[in-house]
Amino acid sequence: MARSVRTARASGTGPPGRAARLLAPLLATLLLAGCFVGSGDTSGNPSAPSVTTGARQVRLTVVESDGRVLALVPVTIDGQGPFRFVLDTGAASSVVAADVAQSLDLPRTGERRLITGVVGTEKVPVVTIDDWKIGKVALDPTDAAVVTLRNSGSDPTIQGLLGSDVLSRFGQISLDYDHEVLRLPSG
Repeated sequence: MARSVRTARASGTGPPGRAARLLAPLLATLLLAGCFVGSGDTSGNPSAPSVTTGARQVRLTVVESDGRVLALVPVTIDGQGPFRFVLDTGAASSVVAADVAQSLDLPRTGERRLITGVVGTEKVPVVTIDDWKIGKVALDPTDAAVVTLRNSGSDPTIQGLLGSDVLSRFGQISLDYDHEVLRLPSG
């Protein structure tokens, strides 16, 4: 049975929900975090086979806010969490929130990474994440930028961002927004 997979698109219909209203202040911060200077493999292969047969699945939470669609995934780090990370295939580097990095005592590399976005340019610290998972799928160790994510209200916060540095390692992924599922190739 074929499942529909839709792309993120602006949705101007209906009033925004509570989660969407509370996440609106995050969008400016995520725009800064999502526009990294760096190299990421962004080359696509439109003739590659679909990631459906034998794929591992991770539940998403899809939030529409102010004409933007955010796909949130559960991430555990060092067995702690899950933390709410935004999938951002347009970001060259992954990000972890400063409060999460501090509470988990993630080791700093000593590097400061330059990030650039619509609100400016900033150098931020970098931490090493050795043991982490998206859902139940183990991720390779990586370095992630540490950014202060400004959240508001009593809504559970967004605590990081998964960029193309991590997602491209899977070769091809599939986001099913209608069924709120991220499919990753098995293996």
